[in-house]
Amino acid sequence: MITRWIQRKGYSRLLIFFNGWGMDSRIADYLQSNTSGFDSDILLCYDYRSTLLPADVLSTVAGYDERMVVAWSLGVWAASKAGLNGIDRALAINGTVSPVSSEEGIPPGIFRATLDNYDEGNRKRFMRRMCGGKASLFERFLDIAPLRTTSDQKEELALILQSVEKRNEEEVIPSWSYTEALIGGRDMIFPPAAQAFAWRGTKHTVVDEMAHFPFFDFSNWQRVCACMEG
Repeated sequence: MITRWIQRKGYSRLLIFFNGWGMDSRIADYLQSNTSGFDSDILLCYDYRSTLLPADVLSTVAGYDERMVVAWSLGVWAASKAGLNGIDRALAINGTVSPVSSEEGIPPGIFRATLDNYDEGNRKRFMRRMCGGKASLFERFLDIAPLRTTSDQKEELALILQSVEKRNEEEVIPSWSYTEALIGGRDMIFPPAAQAFAWRGTKHTVVDEMAHFPFFDFSNWQRVCACMEG
């Protein structure tokens, strides 16, 4: 897993942002560019070829008085596997902790087909589906799309699937759980009905017109974190 500090000013509160599969720092940079006066340090996490956060990062995280998680898409699953403790609030956006599931995530056949057929053409089609199939949103997304290669992304997705299917019985169950979930009613990646079923015991909100990519609707850190308030 790759980590990068988006904001580090010595605040007592930390926001840990788990990006989606195949992403890099550009979405976090976009959110930061739309933000001012946000009184939290911000740590970005992405690239889930390895799921555990490094020991030095976990030690740094433990030093904060308050720790929040915001996770999007496959980052929702990755955050639950990262080895974090002492999380005070956590928001899942358009994802679940069971990402390969007919009932609570992406149907296994679709997940496998995405992996098997992933190439440059299907990468563009996938990103368009992330944007709800809308050409205008897709064009906006291209300005902040990840700069990673298709083969790099495919390797990550293969290792995520391998990790999900492994279901290690010795795996440590996280000491925290999501306190809020945000579901896009027009999500074409994680079916909204599956998300609602997965979060049936957790406070969740459906945003009817929101696609899988949520950060044109929630375009800065304050707006994202407001979903955890109240």
